[in-house]
Amino acid sequence: MTRCTSFSEPVALLFAAFCAMPALAMTFELAGTDHRRDDAAWIQAEGPITSSTVDDFIAFIDAGPDWWPRRIRFNSSGGNLAKGVELGRELRRRGFATEVGSHEVDPEWIGTGHWTFTRRISGKCASACAYAFMGGIERRLEPGSAIGVHQFYSAGRMISDGAPDLVLVEQGSEQEASAVLLSYVLEMGVDGRVFAKAGLSGPDEMSWIGAGDEAIQTGLSYSPTSWSAWKIDIYGDGVLATSERQDKKYRMSAYCTERDGAFFDIYVSDKRSSDGSWSLKSWIADQCIPMGDAVSGTGARLVIGNRVTMADTAIFDHDDGFFVSFALGRNPQVGNDPSFMNKNDYGACTTERFIGTPERIVPAITAAFESCVR
Repeated sequence: MTRCTSFSEPVALLFAAFCAMPALAMTFELAGTDHRRDDAAWIQAEGPITSSTVDDFIAFIDAGPDWWPRRIRFNSSGGNLAKGVELGRELRRRGFATEVGSHEVDPEWIGTGHWTFTRRISGKCASACAYAFMGGIERRLEPGSAIGVHQFYSAGRMISDGAPDLVLVEQGSEQEASAVLLSYVLEMGVDGRVFAKAGLSGPDEMSWIGAGDEAIQTGLSYSPTSWSAWKIDIYGDGVLATSERQDKKYRMSAYCTERDGAFFDIYVSDKRSSDGSWSLKSWIADQCIPMGDAVSGTGARLVIGNRVTMADTAIFDHDDGFFVSFALGRNPQVGNDPSFMNKNDYGACTTERFIGTPERIVPAITAAFESCVR
């Protein structure tokens, strides 16, 4: 193994890594198609992260036109840990989204004279690549692809020959290096459980995290405006059905009380306007409900299939925002669409903030409304 000596601050003060020098460094190319979607095109990153990767990435992006996508897709077994962290910081600074996977020529699209159109296929992002991936302001992990994490080891420890992509630090600095890495993980918005999982692996092992609940719950997979599938929690003597946007700024819930019947609530963490008022709260109170929608008429709107008027609507402040409570009565409908983004009925209540999700909504809310619907 060869000592790798080029590291970013503050990692350079702690890491003296050993790594097998790869024959080829990570490459970058424009991929995808020119379709008018935010994620139709991306920068494909293939191969190991080396001491030159960050400089190579910066040179590649700076040489391209302004319209190049701010989205990068990794397919890499790892490499230089310090440079992986540095690349992650550079991606965050530039506002890049990250993905895991490779690509292949798309047979359905010819492409252009200077660009061969490609489509996504699964891939892996392991070791140092995982830390680069964490730098994305949005992080996508698709079915079939996976993130791999493992522990780094001191050069003084006995390790097996030929162990792939080992990340080592000088003996005695492991505690400091761990603190730096954990601080970076948390700074990027990823749960410390991911770092703990890496620490449970052996010298020639990799712990894999695929698309699914673990990736979402730990923040590895992160889309600020996506909503979690509906679930149920204990609420007094009954249950509460909830769904939350991943940035935790908005939450929907449904529940039933014996005295007042069923309710559907929207919780909002919002910033006050310069005059001290809640701008989003004013929108709901002064425009959305009073103007109504085409189906429900003026002064009303449909909430999961129930016609709700201003008389059925209450708005309350809480510490960091407010919540809107829609009273649905004692025999509520359980519709499968909580969205305020109905493009077929564009009106005063239409907003991307409350798109919501239909995933598992019917069984969750049906359970929450059980004592109301008898």
